[in-house]
Amino acid sequence: MNTSTSDPVRRARAALACLGVAVTLGASLSPAQVPARLPDPDGRPGDATKPVQVYILAGQSNMVGMGDVGGARSHYAGVFLSPDPAAPLGTLAIHTVGSYRIRPLDVFVSDEPHASRGAVASLYEGAYDPATDYDVLRPVRTEPVALGVVRGVLPSLDRPHTVVVRGCVEVPESGRYSIHPGYGESARNVTELDGEVVYRNDSGSDCVLAVVELETGVRHRFTITYCAGGSTALWMSQEELVGHGDLETVVRREGKFPNLIDDDGNWTVRHDVWLQEARLVEGGRGSWLSATSNGRSIGPELGFGHVLGTFHDAPVLLIKTAQGNRSLGFDFRPPSSGRNDPANKWESLEYQLMIQGVRDTLDRIGEIVPGYQGQGYELAGFVWWQGHKDSGSPELVAEYEQNLVHLIRDVRAEFGVPDLPVAVATVGFDGHAMSGAFLQILQAQLAVGDPERHPELAGTVASVDTRDFWREIDESPANQGYHYNRNAETYLLVGDALGRAMVRLRGGEAEPLPRSDRPRAITPEPVPAPSVQDEAAAQRALAPILLDGVARAYVADARNRDRLLREARSERPERFSQFLRGAMYGLTSIYGAAGIDDFDWHGFGPDLRELEWDYFSFDPPEVLPRERGDRYRKVTWPDGMTEWFAPGFDAAGAGWRRGLPPFGQLDGELAPLSTSCSAPFCGCSQPPRALWSHEVLMLRGTFEFPALKADHRYRLVVGGSAHVNAGEGFAIYVNGRLLAESTSGVGRRQGGQPRGAMIDEGFRDEFRGGPVTIAVCSFLRYNNPGGPIPPRGHISVWMEEAHTPPLGDAAAGGR
Repeated sequence: MNTSTSDPVRRARAALACLGVAVTLGASLSPAQVPARLPDPDGRPGDATKPVQVYILAGQSNMVGMGDVGGARSHYAGVFLSPDPAAPLGTLAIHTVGSYRIRPLDVFVSDEPHASRGAVASLYEGAYDPATDYDVLRPVRTEPVALGVVRGVLPSLDRPHTVVVRGCVEVPESGRYSIHPGYGESARNVTELDGEVVYRNDSGSDCVLAVVELETGVRHRFTITYCAGGSTALWMSQEELVGHGDLETVVRREGKFPNLIDDDGNWTVRHDVWLQEARLVEGGRGSWLSATSNGRSIGPELGFGHVLGTFHDAPVLLIKTAQGNRSLGFDFRPPSSGRNDPANKWESLEYQLMIQGVRDTLDRIGEIVPGYQGQGYELAGFVWWQGHKDSGSPELVAEYEQNLVHLIRDVRAEFGVPDLPVAVATVGFDGHAMSGAFLQILQAQLAVGDPERHPELAGTVASVDTRDFWREIDESPANQGYHYNRNAETYLLVGDALGRAMVRLRGGEAEPLPRSDRPRAITPEPVPAPSVQDEAAAQRALAPILLDGVARAYVADARNRDRLLREARSERPERFSQFLRGAMYGLTSIYGAAGIDDFDWHGFGPDLRELEWDYFSFDPPEVLPRERGDRYRKVTWPDGMTEWFAPGFDAAGAGWRRGLPPFGQLDGELAPLSTSCSAPFCGCSQPPRALWSHEVLMLRGTFEFPALKADHRYRLVVGGSAHVNAGEGFAIYVNGRLLAESTSGVGRRQGGQPRGAMIDEGFRDEFRGGPVTIAVCSFLRYNNPGGPIPPRGHISVWMEEAHTPPLGDAAAGGR
């Protein structure tokens, strides 16, 4: 029988003959056109007098489906727009506070298409008067101004005057925004946007900070009337941040793929396309195709099924047999590729499960497909989307093309359809910036659809390049590159493109979707590291956003406010923490991002790391097996040392030694615990100067301290153990009183922060200027979660102070 690839009708008849199905195919396979904009499903079932059109969808997790249906949230705690050329665009991460995005804001002198950038400043005689209509007055002087440049200064006169700046802003994305003109004194102004007052901060009037809807591509006119001179700063905040890239957003908010929702806003259901999970038939599930057929996520089946449902008037059955973390070269290894490890039961198992799942589904087609009337079926196509797992093996990457050709041939042979249409979606990770192993796999996947490279497959295999469908993290629900950032639009576009490719293989016509204007591959130029001057300029440019925006919001947040006030008052916390980063750390980190270090911690009093201490080490009678962690415990002090922490204790008379910190050991030697630690609050890379010889170490010393200052916070830092699985518990005494006690060392996900104790309000009077006795005890560490380790310990203690940042209306620097 002639099964020429140029005759899809005869090819289909041949396929059906192999399956023992006798039907007339002329109507169902006559060339049909699939438009770019798919029609809405009509709710009718497929024509039950025609054979069911069966498509196999196989691959790994992305074929399973990882495009989120809903629940996308913004990746950012805030999105800010700045016209300042010194402002670094992109992500700004502030430790423990959040990630923020800085985007450009365009400012133009007018709304004319070719208007220059910047704004126009007009100067008027007389101090600011809210009753004056400056639009009808003649200015004394008019000049351009680089509005938005933080270091810029508004023009001025040598006599009382008012500055009014006019221009237009254009936002990069439609949404809701608040506008923030000025910084410092210049933040006292009244701003109108599109004729409405959106910001007011002038004397004697209620303050206004409005949130307005702005459209991208439109230049919105503004007028800023300043009550005082100063910085030309201007920035905007995008409000009511929403997530991107889930199906709810793509379809309902952005209006794409309108065939997926009905007039009432509900997901449409195709009653002519049945989706059946078949990898494990007994546990498989099936349903008419809709956005929720796959649960909370979609795969390419949704876009593919809508295209093929439009193409066929016969019923369509999609048999999906896919599993995550599976390679073509091992898990799906086709028989024609041979076995690399015949004794390994997992090799080629996924291929066998795929074939078995399809066979079992077809054997039960009358039970599975609603409305089936025994009309038979045609195995109409095979769809493949996979490639991530193979990238980890150079050998599997090198043989990917060969294995894929074998897969196509073997699937055709298994079902007796020698010219079964096959559509292959390439990997698309990182879009046109793809490189390395993924690019090699993509080239192999494109090769099987290239008639010059594989003429034996010409006209029956189509490769779909998916790089155009990649969406970045900012456009997507999650940071999961291996799952295409869980972007539903990506999965829809891949499925749609596969469907249209399959239609063409079947002899039909399919209009392509409009081609994306997404960036093509480029060779990035090396970006030099920013200079010290560039970093300082960037910090200045971000200062209004950070201080008037982020810091103000951080202080006002109810989750932080109470903790900040308690920390500012040095109140003793209800529950002690050995870690010294509280809510105030977040606030000072914001100031640090703006280049302000006024509120950082620094040494207070004598540097206790350079003074001698009395010390004594012993093994307690309360023996704890070395396999046990959390070794801090109540122990019996050596004779005569019960009050070792009291100011009057005679350390020399009790046989104590004197030495310089750090005190420590590593397997009995005066060796540092690390060679790479550079954390200023740790110091475990410094070799010990005094040996910590036994399990328990006691330290004490009396030192002269100045009096504590108001509006400052103080802490005693316990250094030498700021890393995961470092240190043990400790106790700190001040003038014989227990200040703090920790019963454990640093656990998982607790590293990288200082340990010690805050000087709370109950202990501030111990530091009134004069001698203070500080005593500390701790224990050696003998094991990690992985098992016993050589004994180790490292400790030094010092005192620090920090100026408390403002927490009221003055918490932010600008207003």
